[in-house]
Amino acid sequence: MCYLKISDAAKEYILKKGGNIYIKYHDIRNCCIEPNLTPEVFIGTPSNPEKYYVIGVDRINVYVDGIIYEKELENLTIELKSFLGIKYLVVSGWKVI
Repeated sequence: MCYLKISDAAKEYILKKGGNIYIKYHDIRNCCIEPNLTPEVFIGTPSNPEKYYVIGVDRINVYVDGIIYEKELENLTIELKSFLGIKYLVVSGWKVI
């Protein structure tokens, strides 16, 4: 069972953009810069859907990177943010162990 939540503002935005998002995790190793370990959220479907599993949340298809365990989605929320009028989606509640 998935406990992923999507804020009302994010739901409205995603549905206007077609109702599909994907959550991609960047597994960065051996890098000279500080890695961002928080998954990113993108509008649309991934170019390699075979590496994702799909869950439905409030009429939205969420493609989740296969290396993210479903249990890790508990207590996560997809939120809509805006900077200088540019809207984007973020994952809040992600915990790095």
